[in-house]
Amino acid sequence: MVTRCTLCRRPIHDESLQRWCRCGWCMDPNCERNHAPFCQVNGSERWIGALEY
Repeated sequence: MVTRCTLCRRPIHDESLQRWCRCGWCMDPNCERNHAPFCQVNGSERWIGALEY
C-alpha cells in the first residue's frame, strides 16, 4: 500500500522512507526535516505549526 506524505502529498512507495511524527503525520525524510521545527506537538516554533494543521 502506498502512503502519501502528509506535508507535500507525494506518494511514499518505500516503507523504509516513511517517518512518523508524534503529531501523527507520516512524511518522507525531507519533509520531516522541514516539519520538525513547526510540529504542533514538539516543535520549537509550534505556534506556527498550529496554523499548518
